[in-house]
Formats: sequence, C-alpha cells, structure tokens
Amino acid sequence: MALELLVPLSTEVIEHNPECVTGGAYRDGVLMIDLDALQQDHWQRLGLPQETRMHWGPTYTVEVQELSGLSWPIRYCITTAEGWYEDLQGRRHYFVPVLKGLCLKRNVSHVAMRAGVFLSIIAGIGCRKAAWLLEVLFHVNVGKSSIDRWIDTVAEDLPSADAIVQELDRRQPITEGHFDGYFPRGRKDKCVLVLRDEHGRIVATEEVKAEDEDQVKPMLERMKRLGLGIKTFYIDHSQALRNAIRVVYPEARIQYDYFHIIQNIWKKLWIYALAHRREVKARSQQVHTAWYREKLEALAQTLWKQRYLLFKSDQGMSPEEQRQLVEIMEADPKVGKLRTFLHGVWHIFRDSRDAQDAREALEALKKIKIEPKAQSAIHKVLAFLEEHFEQMITYLTHEDVQRNSLAESGMRVLRRLETGHDGFRTPQGRENCLRIYQAVKYLGWSIHNPPTMLAPVLPETLEGQEPGLTLSPGKEPPHVPCHSTSTAVG
Repeated sequence: MALELLVPLSTEVIEHNPECVTGGAYRDGVLMIDLDALQQDHWQRLGLPQETRMHWGPTYTVEVQELSGLSWPIRYCITTAEGWYEDLQGRRHYFVPVLKGLCLKRNVSHVAMRAGVFLSIIAGIGCRKAAWLLEVLFHVNVGKSSIDRWIDTVAEDLPSADAIVQELDRRQPITEGHFDGYFPRGRKDKCVLVLRDEHGRIVATEEVKAEDEDQVKPMLERMKRLGLGIKTFYIDHSQALRNAIRVVYPEARIQYDYFHIIQNIWKKLWIYALAHRREVKARSQQVHTAWYREKLEALAQTLWKQRYLLFKSDQGMSPEEQRQLVEIMEADPKVGKLRTFLHGVWHIFRDSRDAQDAREALEALKKIKIEPKAQSAIHKVLAFLEEHFEQMITYLTHEDVQRNSLAESGMRVLRRLETGHDGFRTPQGRENCLRIYQAVKYLGWSIHNPPTMLAPVLPETLEGQEPGLTLSPGKEPPHVPCHSTSTAVG
C-alpha cells in the first residue's frame, strides 16, 4: 500500500537561500525543491539602495542535481531570469541572480561537486569510478570528464600552495623534512620532489627536470622563505639532495633513511647472488655423475625460487621459511657466508647503542670472510658504508633523530593519486589534487559546510582572530516540507 508522509528536508542550498524556497513535492519519482531566484535581496547582494528599481526579462527554469542519501533523487527546480537596473547616470547594468551552493552552469550543487572530488582524490578511486558511485549511491548523473573539471573548480577556492605550507607550519611547527623524489607515471624526463614532515603530512611538491643540486635548491629556498625552520632532513644517499641541504640549511642534520641504506646494499649483493645461482646451474650441465647433476639442478632451482628468502630478515620469516633457509645453507655453504655478512649489516643499525658501537660493528663486518667471487660486491658495499657512514648513524648521536624516514609513504600517496587520474597531465593538475588532499586531511575541509578559506590577516586588522581557516558560522537550518510516497511490503 502507498503511505503519504510529510517529511522535513534540509540541505546546504536551503540553508543558504531560505528566502528563495517556495516549496517542494514528490514528483515522478523525484524529490523536487522549488527555488525562486527572483526573491533574493538583490539590493544587498549588488550593494544598491533599496529604492533602485529592478527589471526582469523572461523567466525560465533550470533543474539542478543534489546529492541524495534517500531512495529517490533530489533535484532543485530553479526559476530565474536575467535582470537589469539603471544607475544614476541612466546606464544599464545587467546581472543574473546567483544562488549560494548551486552551479547552474554544471547543473549540480556544490555539495555534489565536493562529494565527487572527495571520492576521486581522498578515496583514491579516480574520476571514472567516482562518477559511477555518485550515480549508484547518490542519484547524481555525471561523467568522468565532469569530475575532472570539478577538481580544478574546487581547487580555485582553496588557499595557494604557499599559504597551505604556512598554515600547516602554524598549526604544528615543521622541524623535520622527509625529502625524496620520484618519477611521474610514464614520464622519466621529469622528477617530482616531495617534502613530508614529522607529523606525516605532505607539505609540498615541485616538479624539476632532474634531481641535481641546482634544481633542488630553489624548492628548499622557497620552504625557508615561507618560514620553515627545519632542523633535520631524512633523505636517501643522493649527493644532490645532501649538497643542496648543506647550502640552504647549513645547520640542519642529515639522516640517511634506513630503507634506502639496506636497499642500496642489497642491490649490490643481489647481483652476486644471481651470478652464483647461474654458476650452480652451469655446473649442473657440466658434470657427468647423474646423482650429482640432479643435486645441482635442484639447488639451482631452489636458489631461484627462494631468491628473495636469502635477503629476508629472521624476524620476518615464518617457521617454514626458516626451515627452508637452513636447508639451503646446508646444501650451499656460500649462501651461509652471504647470510653471515647480511647479519653483520643488520647488526650495525639494529643493535648499536651509540656511534662507537656502530663503528665497531662496521670494523667487525670488514673481517667477515666470504668467497673470492663475492669480493667485488663486498668491496662496493664497504665503500658505500664508509663514504656515508656519519650520515647513516646520525640517529645514534642525536636522541631526537629517528632511523627511518616517512618519505616513502608520501610517495605512495602521490602514486595513488596519480594512478586514480590515469597520470597527471600537468604540474598544475598534480598541485590541485595535492591541495585538495591537504585541505581534507590536514585543514578540516569537508563535503558539507567546508571551512571558509581566508587570506592571512594582520594582527592589528582583526584583533584576537588568528589568520588562516575559520569555520562558517552555524545557524538553525530551515526545513522544507516535501510530500513523498513510500510503499510498505507486508
């Protein structure tokens, strides 16, 4: 049976335009809200005296989509017209009424636009899937390209990239810089520098032609100009990053990221491990004794299948993986010597209590004997450690310095944003997405009633009010009674 109900309905558009609401009803499966733009206080909006006469052209209606969490779509039926008035000199001025919270050009509400942008960027599903979810969940029919354009529109209302950096530093002072670079998807000719702070926030990005000193310094100078007093930088072993930091932030400490240290060492030893596996495979094809040939073939196959296990830490292994590794080392003593050297590397950074312990562990590592064919890789590892050792153990000489960097997690965020958008077409597109991400994650921006973004205000201009972001003032929302029908199944 059908049951007629009187349902109070309130939206952001109704709250911001109460004088324009003329009613609402359930029509042909849609909750339709009627708004008359001609009922606005045009004199106040245009800054005109109340005695100024308004003239109107022919009226027309526009249907606008709204975000709906109900079983039916919500639409606004806007009645509007082109208006004009005469100034004191008798000149005509034309205008069109503007309803807050609505975009008549795109036929959607601002809430619907922000929801599409939120799904695309924060949920990380991209424009195509966001358009699909808007239709399936919220009864808003738009295309992928529309959401792509909405991102630029929403970003226009946000503070500039520099203003966001200053606001982040004002809320939580930035004293650590987790600094790294990555190559955008499908573009090996460009590098994007990424700065993340100790609070886990992506502070800034900048696209450069290459990760060299002359390209890196301008970004660091920009951060210093914006007031960031960074005391510690976490980087990989890039010489360009280190030199640029020394020039712009000469007093800052530098800590090489533990992940990149191990990654660099493992790459050198990985080459030896693969060469050793190929040698075992070649020997199996040269021997004539059947049982020995089968043994070597099985060992070569195991070394290939379990090649990643050779470099896995003991703490990360399951009991089954530990058993497999023991069997491999018993069958191949050279693997056992390789594991001994790896343990020596881990011992430097995991067990050292101070810088002296770390130096003693490095000297002990040099004394580990390994087969001659691995000497080339070992020499490269030791040379790398000795060249950068002081920057590797900064965390042992300063209590407020950590061993690990947060830069890699920043890379993953940008990769996710980039993949969701099928690759950023321009640096401006990347910056727009990042600013929206920062606004939501760090500055309190939301789909419904987002904070009003204000330009910095001098203290003497507004006494007692801090510059930056202020929330829109709350008010009692008006309600529109909409007649609706629902079907109860018994």
